[in-house]
Amino acid sequence: MKLLSKSIKTILSVGLLGASINALAGTEIMIAYGNQPGEPIDKAMHFWADKVKEKSNGDITFKLFPSSQLGSETEVMEQAKFGANIITISDYGALMDLVPDLGVINAPYISQSFEKKSKLLNSDWFKELSNKLDQHQIHIIVPDVVYGTRHLLTKKQVTKPEDLKGVKVRVQHSRLFLETIKAMGGVPTPMSLSDVYPGLSEGIIDGLENPAVVLFGGKFFEVAKNLSLTAHTKHMSPFVAGTSFWNTLTPEQQNIIIEASREMVVYGANLINEAEQEALQKLKDAGVTINEVDLPAFEQSVSGVISTGFPEWSPNLYKNVQEKLSQF
Repeated sequence: MKLLSKSIKTILSVGLLGASINALAGTEIMIAYGNQPGEPIDKAMHFWADKVKEKSNGDITFKLFPSSQLGSETEVMEQAKFGANIITISDYGALMDLVPDLGVINAPYISQSFEKKSKLLNSDWFKELSNKLDQHQIHIIVPDVVYGTRHLLTKKQVTKPEDLKGVKVRVQHSRLFLETIKAMGGVPTPMSLSDVYPGLSEGIIDGLENPAVVLFGGKFFEVAKNLSLTAHTKHMSPFVAGTSFWNTLTPEQQNIIIEASREMVVYGANLINEAEQEALQKLKDAGVTINEVDLPAFEQSVSGVISTGFPEWSPNLYKNVQEKLSQF
């Protein structure tokens, strides 16, 4: 009986010791994204990590993994779905494979205002879509991180849709971007960003679309000298976690992460705005011609195609969301 009592005491002691160690260790969460150190998104993640640590009194620690160190976006998403302690950047064009209507968020010319899109992404309409995504084991933590305004950088001058005829434009592997460039008049060419510079040099592609910060950072201006201010997408990115992992956090921990994220979104948006203005000037200084474009013509070119190009979307989704945005 004494031996049994001693064993129970030992088990309890080990258990309490483990609990103490866990309490001291706190909760560590890996933050995964493809952006490089020093870029606005990376700086925003450092800001978020600092705020979370401060608000949680050190209980929650973010460990940052920039430059796709944990794998591609798809690979990291799979890890998250299977319960890994990861929060990762995602894309609404990719999430539409699970919840189709999410694809409309970054549809071309849906809005020219980040502020209005942010309000949409914090509306009851969006919460319903987010809840549907939870059924696929993905939880949206931050819906509205500003990624940038996407423009066209090409070898030839482009000011109207007709100028894009036959122009091969690099796009990421996303149906939304494929349909966007096709509707704008170009020839969409899926390609990883790392292959763009040699692709431009060798004539495999004639241009690409991306925010000015990326266009300058990748030095693509060395082989393509025309920047067309199409502003076809006010791009916002969500940060997500696996639903199962998110549910292991206490409500207090969840609230701390979300509250800190609201400050991070504002901080990051200001960084992006400043960085884009600097990048535009640097591109100009590097000899790039900045072309104003016929925005109404580009908007008209995509509206019909985007409205009908995704039969899996809810009826009249593109038009209905535009109306929602106009009300903000």
